[in-house]
Order: sequence, then C-alpha cells, then structure tokens
Amino acid sequence: PPSPEVPPAGTMCGILAVLGVGDVSLAKRSRIIELSRRLRHRGPDWSGIHSFEDCYLAHQRLAIVDPTSGDQPLYNEDKTVVVTVNGEIYNHEELKAKLKHHKFQTGSDCEVIAHLYEEYGEEFVDMLDGMFSFVLLDTRDKSFIAARDAIGICPLYMGWGLDGSVWFSSEMKALSDDCERFISFPPGHLYSSKTGGLRRWYNPPWFSESIPSAPYDPLLIRESFEKAVIKRLMTDVPFGVLLSGGLDSSLVASVVSRHLAETKVARQWGNKLHTFCIGLKV
Repeated sequence: PPSPEVPPAGTMCGILAVLGVGDVSLAKRSRIIELSRRLRHRGPDWSGIHSFEDCYLAHQRLAIVDPTSGDQPLYNEDKTVVVTVNGEIYNHEELKAKLKHHKFQTGSDCEVIAHLYEEYGEEFVDMLDGMFSFVLLDTRDKSFIAARDAIGICPLYMGWGLDGSVWFSSEMKALSDDCERFISFPPGHLYSSKTGGLRRWYNPPWFSESIPSAPYDPLLIRESFEKAVIKRLMTDVPFGVLLSGGLDSSLVASVVSRHLAETKVARQWGNKLHTFCIGLKV
C-alpha cells in the first residue's frame, strides 16, 4: 500500500542512475540503494532498482498516473531497454497510437519512452510533450542516454566518479559523496554515451530570432494558455490548485473548473475543485 508520508508540494519522483561503475558487488548495489533513499521524500509510494552488469538505475516514485502498475524502472517488451523517469508525458496516448505493434506492460505515461527509443533511436526526445528528466539504458550494447525537458521543469544533475563512472540524479545529495565533480544538467539537452557529450535537442525558431516575428494575437495566447492547463489535468489521483491571490493562479483555477468534469479523475473522485491558499501571520 502507498506510504502515508506526504511529499512536499511541488515535488515529483526521484531518479538515480550510476553507469559504468566497474563494480558488481552486493556492497555497491547496497550503496546505490542507500543513495537512492536520500531521494525518498520525492517519491514515497515505491522504490525500485534495476542493475545490469555495472550499471544501476534506481527510482523513488510519487504515483500520479497508473498508481497500481506504473512502478519504475520501466522496460520495453524484452527488457533490453530500461528507463527511469521523473516527469509526465502529456501526449503519451498520441505517441502510443504511433507504436501499435509495441506491447505496453503498464498504464504509465512514461513507458512510452522505452518504446520510442526502440522505434526511433536517440532522435525521439523532441516528440515528447511534457516535463521530464530521464536516463535510459540499452543493455544490448550498454549504451545510455539522459535528457531533460525543454525549460528544465524537472531537475537533473550529472556527475563523474574517479573510476570513470557517469552519474545522474534528481538532487545533488545523491552525488556529492561519490562524484569527483557534478553539474546541473542543462534544460533542453540530451547526453549520449555513444558521443560522450551533451547536445541540444530543443531548438525552437525563436532561439535564433532577436525579435519575435509572429504578430500579437490575444486569441492565440488564450487558446495556448487553456491547452497548457488542460493537458496538465492528466492524473489518476485527486489534485488541487494553489491560489496566490493574484491573477495568474485565478486564471488557472478558472480554466480547471470549466474542464474538470471532463477528466478521468472527476469520474472517480467527483468534480469539485479543491483550492488552497497559504497565509503568514506576522
């Protein structure tokens, strides 16, 4: 059963990946599990680890989509591709429709990443609409990739051990004791072990434009804003809206209240919108 612990607002799952560590001992596996537990506050619902030779992928889960069967790490059909993900893939149903000959094992929105890699190789990341950081291991050639969403909503850090190992984690605390150095993984980038370097996967046209070329269109802004809110209602657990007292959060709450009845969660938990506001006494 899910843990009674409640994670801090705004947190998501925690991931830890240690690759090419040169040690397959039980002591090393225990060490990875110990480090992964430093991230448990990010995901109290499940702890999972996958090891292949001297590569380890660990996950601390906060269940949002498919709480019953979406535990991680996630796999392709024959478990040769392993992925640990922190995030949500909003267009996973659309992507699944392109992968009809693939067999999905769970209802997790993140499982689609393993199958997209099978189908398209490393060049699939720009197909993802969502917030994410992930590490994927291909056990067939022991190669791996890591990627972070376009604007860095989900945190990710990358480190290097003295033994030549490469590390990835949602928080620095899982890297600081075992890595010679570590960096914040840049948003919109992908790391590939095949090339040994980072490259940008997110390249919108406005990156190269000093002045936006599109004319101001308030209707387009409204439509884009509503779409952005609606796609974030993808959840199988109850949710609420934090109100700051300002215009932005009020607009979000307004859009949610108009579309809440259409969501899966409303059919199970009811269509009453729960809102929260925090005040401080001086």
